[in-house]
Amino acid sequence: MNSSTSSSETDPGWGRSLAACMGTLIGAAMLVLALMVVVDPYDSGKLGLLGIDGVDNRLTQITAASRARDPNFNAAILGNSTAQMIEPEALSRATSLRFVQLYTTGSAPREQLAVLDFFLRNHKQVGALVIAADPGWCVHARPKEEGAPFPYWLYDTSVVIYAVRLISWQAIEQAFQRLGIGLGWRQRMNPDGFVSYEDIWPPGQFKEANAPRDPVRAVSARAAFPEIRALQDVVRKLQADVPIVIIVPPTFAATVPISGTDLALERGACDAALKAVIAGRARSNFISYRVDNALTRDRDNFVDFIHYRPKLARRIGQGIIASLRDGESAKIDF
Repeated sequence: MNSSTSSSETDPGWGRSLAACMGTLIGAAMLVLALMVVVDPYDSGKLGLLGIDGVDNRLTQITAASRARDPNFNAAILGNSTAQMIEPEALSRATSLRFVQLYTTGSAPREQLAVLDFFLRNHKQVGALVIAADPGWCVHARPKEEGAPFPYWLYDTSVVIYAVRLISWQAIEQAFQRLGIGLGWRQRMNPDGFVSYEDIWPPGQFKEANAPRDPVRAVSARAAFPEIRALQDVVRKLQADVPIVIIVPPTFAATVPISGTDLALERGACDAALKAVIAGRARSNFISYRVDNALTRDRDNFVDFIHYRPKLARRIGQGIIASLRDGESAKIDF
């Protein structure tokens, strides 16, 4: 009688080959995970046994974690690329603080708050915070996240959630970059995080792009700013002597809301909510640099409608330094 059973089902060698293949794959995965645990590819501080300092990558959403936990700094600058040109070294020289730049390109407020939370968890003593609040802070409802997903898992408290993300090509690449730093084959990025975009967008160019999008809503709803409320919840938990400077970055004058319009009223309501965050704090201040004046009318001071060049960044830095010294009575030259 003919049997309908295939030879592959009765051949014990086939089963042994499959088991060996699976064992090899599992073994390889375990070796990769062991490498990730030893190296800690993102320098998160959650893992790592080799004591390698820093990272070498331009993906700011990832590299901010390494800087945010660095014990050599006790003060931070937060925001998206509209905070990028504020030089931490200049702030550090003028104060007794040690500033690190934690901007994350293209980030929304909730993502910046995740970075801030990570910084605060890794620094029991905080010297100061500088927050650049672009129009994204003025929304009345938290928008859906679009584009590439932000790596919340990197800034999360869970080691398990972090470890699960380490079996990926990106993590493997990061691990070898970190090994290169440890072996002296690669240079780590600037530890304080400052990267000028003047190298990418040289002077004399103005791109007709990135005009700010200001949210507008009925006057009766202008008191509701969920992103600012989330920031206020964080600030309330800080020690009372931690100074905070909140700035509204400058934009090209043509984008500044005209006085008396709905946009201007909306901007005023948002500014008031931001100013309330630092109310009563010593050596703290709210400064809006989003004004129409000779500086903001000059295209040579901007890359595009929202990204300003070093001349304005230096003025902003001086205002921050004055605010950390004199609080709301600081003289702002802009």
